[in-house]
Amino acid sequence: MFSLKRVLACSWLLCSTASWADSFSLPIWKEEAEALGYVLPKPFGLNVSYMSLEQGIAVDSIGFEGLVYKSEPSFLLPNGINIPIARDMIDISAVPGHQKSEVLSLRGDVWIFPFLNIYGLVGKLTGHSETDVTINGVRLSDKLYIKNPSPEPINFRLDLDGDLYGGGIVLAGGYGNWFGLVDASYTKTNLTVIDGAIDAYVVSPRVGYDFHSKGVPVRLWAGAMYQDVEQSLSGHLSSLDLPSGLSGLLGAVNQDDEGRFHVEQRLTTPWNPIIGMQYQISPHLYLIGEAGLGDRTSVFFSVDMRY
Repeated sequence: MFSLKRVLACSWLLCSTASWADSFSLPIWKEEAEALGYVLPKPFGLNVSYMSLEQGIAVDSIGFEGLVYKSEPSFLLPNGINIPIARDMIDISAVPGHQKSEVLSLRGDVWIFPFLNIYGLVGKLTGHSETDVTINGVRLSDKLYIKNPSPEPINFRLDLDGDLYGGGIVLAGGYGNWFGLVDASYTKTNLTVIDGAIDAYVVSPRVGYDFHSKGVPVRLWAGAMYQDVEQSLSGHLSSLDLPSGLSGLLGAVNQDDEGRFHVEQRLTTPWNPIIGMQYQISPHLYLIGEAGLGDRTSVFFSVDMRY
């Protein structure tokens, strides 16, 4: 789960910053904004959130290395012969698949200006990606290619587990009861089950309506989410739970357990619509919920504590 050092550091930073702010009112230009009739949230926030996400992925390449074919001993070759398998020797292709993930995160933020919020976060990601792959044949040389006479789709699954960290900014504005904001963030997930990392750039514009003036402590909004996610995944073949059709082929050339895989994949849908709401229990406590629709579906819940 969360790194204890990161949680303590985040909590210490929030508390120390709040103490420092006693002599320096945040956000900057707070009085000017309140004089214009804007009701601002408390400047410092700490929230715990959960997100479940399912989306399509496209596999750009699947490669293998460290594979060696070992022939049986014979009269002419008493010790057999070892033939290294080139990275692109196995011609394998993949159809678009899907990825499911869950993220639990802790986030601290501060409003620097009435229109600018900055934040940092740490969290834990779990999930998996899954697609069907086909072994089309074996390429022995530039001129010699042995085609698979009856290629069958084989399920290929990668389990994902890792620690993430990152940060972002929120630009906000409003007129009357209407408001708009843009949330832009970057997170990096260092994977633990397999090698590699996931770099995610997310931009989410939203437009909404505040019902506080009507006696209801609720805000509703709609918008869109853009994600640019780069996934470069690798590891030992022995760490994968491969189906029999693929494990049999690769196991024959991975007798020393030195074989590794490398997968490059990306999202198939960069944009999707979102809807959400915020319920204010008190000036210090908010509940937030958001759902993603379309080709990327998601559910997001957050408890936001403000100081």
